[in-house]
Amino acid sequence: MKYLSRIETWVTKSTLSDDGWSEIKPFLLLKLTTDSGIEGWGEAFTLPFREKGVSEIIHSLVDAMASIENLTPETFNIKAKEIADKHRGIDFSAATSAIEMSLWDIFSKEEKKPLSYLLSSKPKAKVSVYANTWSEKCPNNITLGQRAVSLMSDGYQGIKIYPLQNRSLSQAKECVAHIRNLIGFETPLMLDLASPDDDNLALSLAPLIKEYRPYWYEEPVDGQKIRSLASIRIQTGLKIVTGEKQFEIPHFKEVLAASAADILNPDIAAVGGIIDMTEITNLSAKKSVTISPHCWNSMSVAAAAMIHFCISNSNTEMAEIYPEYISHALKFCDLGFKIKDGYAKPKDRPGLGVVINISSLMAMSSDYKDRKLN
Repeated sequence: MKYLSRIETWVTKSTLSDDGWSEIKPFLLLKLTTDSGIEGWGEAFTLPFREKGVSEIIHSLVDAMASIENLTPETFNIKAKEIADKHRGIDFSAATSAIEMSLWDIFSKEEKKPLSYLLSSKPKAKVSVYANTWSEKCPNNITLGQRAVSLMSDGYQGIKIYPLQNRSLSQAKECVAHIRNLIGFETPLMLDLASPDDDNLALSLAPLIKEYRPYWYEEPVDGQKIRSLASIRIQTGLKIVTGEKQFEIPHFKEVLAASAADILNPDIAAVGGIIDMTEITNLSAKKSVTISPHCWNSMSVAAAAMIHFCISNSNTEMAEIYPEYISHALKFCDLGFKIKDGYAKPKDRPGLGVVINISSLMAMSSDYKDRKLN
């Protein structure tokens, strides 16, 4: 690559999942094309009503760097931090994540290697995956249990549930007990409290569910409340997970310094980029804290990046999958990975390995921007 020659972004439409389980949120996909015709795909984490804003940041950042010859992920990472001037914000961080991801896709395609082989000389063959059961419909225990059993039959190695979703503390205990009895004690059961405003909820729920041996206790409070996280970790004795809404290395350094988490789950499309993700993972290893990436994304581009990242690093564990998002992604792409027997394995293709059907993606999108560079 000498120069970037074109940038395109798509924001997909929100819709109901094929199985009716959840709302499929809008996704923001990016394609950068070089002057030699190589295409690199990226994806940005988005929150409601911010998709077009993140898209604008992406276009502005790419415009600012389009004149840089042979723009590498490392150079982009440095330049983006200079532009941010220590004021990134999660939308800016999501934008840089998408751009850096697409640059990694380009450079690994130029090397004719899967991305994992640029990130590691000896990547693992596969990574275990767990299924997220989130649904906006607030399913009752019976319906949620049926979902969990169905996902187990599909081979997922862990199940994540939201026990406090529309439930009291006693009802949350009943929910955890019901699911645990259905899936048994050998399958990891992850509890996501989704950052309740009242810190005491996590402390009150912990003794009620401890006998059901949750594998982890995610977001017992907002990830910014580092002192509260550390206190809850000590008082409950449960494995604390945090990081999905956070970005930048300084925040994660503070979490590690405070011994506030056992597992960190930064989002591959929000944390700032694969370079930052790598540094956070290396810092975590020194504290015996593992990485289990969050991925509330399309299960196409960002999920492929997550899987390549996980197999390239020894300090990663289970990666997150939204099963109903996979069937949605298959409508506009050939996934860059396969899931079998609870493990995800990248396909043997250069780069991220994702093959996008542009016409299908266009038909599913509500916003498209295309601009030539230089």
